[in-house]
This record gives sequence, structure tokens and C-alpha cells, in this order.
Amino acid sequence: MGAQQNATDCVPIATQEQVSMSVTRLPAAGAFSLIEMLVVLAMVAVLGAMALPSWRAQQNQAVVDEAKLVLKRLDLKQREHILRHAHPATAAELPALDELSETVAAHYRLEVMIQGGAYQLRLVPTKPDMPTLGLSDNGVGVQATPPEPGSAI
Repeated sequence: MGAQQNATDCVPIATQEQVSMSVTRLPAAGAFSLIEMLVVLAMVAVLGAMALPSWRAQQNQAVVDEAKLVLKRLDLKQREHILRHAHPATAAELPALDELSETVAAHYRLEVMIQGGAYQLRLVPTKPDMPTLGLSDNGVGVQATPPEPGSAI
């Protein structure tokens, strides 16, 4: 049987020292360390903190723009009511804000002031960082108050 050895019989057996050396791994060159990850997270947090006020101001401006459109629609409804009934509508007779815009209804409430045949429509904010918007019977914006200093707009 000596001449017919198969290939597995000729392979030398590894020593314990060779096996332990082959198991030891070096750290991967493409991995990030904990310090590098913390630095990146800190940079993202700083950038986010800088961008948040601007983003909030843009959100508020979008709500104000939508509220101006709703105010114009309410003015049209008011004019239609005057043509039909010969007197201005009260706030209860006009469409509810949430029917026109849920976003505006979340930030404003409607006030209608009637003196004789004249009227004023006002959207009064329910949150302090929004301006009061108004429109008179001749289509001119009235008493639009800016938000307090230091607010998001």
C-alpha cells in the first residue's frame, strides 16, 4: 500500500502556533472609528440646528400665503352674499375655515366686523408667531400686524 498514497496523506499537519497566527485578523482599512462617527454626527447636528429656523420660517410663510388666499375667497363669498341679501354676512354665514383650508384653520380664526354696509374680514392667529391678516370691503388689506420680534417669520 506504500506506493498508492492519496494526496491528503502527504499534507503536513499544521502546528498550534500556525493555526493561532492564521486566526488573528487586522482591522479593515475601510472602516470608520467611533471618533470619526461622533465627529460626523456632531457636524450633522450643527448643520441641522442652523437650518431649522430657516425651515420653520418657510413653513410659516407658506401658511401665511395660504391664509391670504383663503381671505380672498372669503371676500368673494362675502360679496356674493351682499349681492343676494343686500347686507354683509356674519362669520357664521360664511364658509368655515376648515372647509376652505385645514392648515389655515389650525393657525387662524375668522372675525367679521360689520359697520353699516361696510365690512372687514380678519384672520386672527391662534399662535403667537403668525401675523394678523385683514381685508376690507374695498379689497384693501387692513391692520396686518407683523409677528413679535424674535419670532420665526
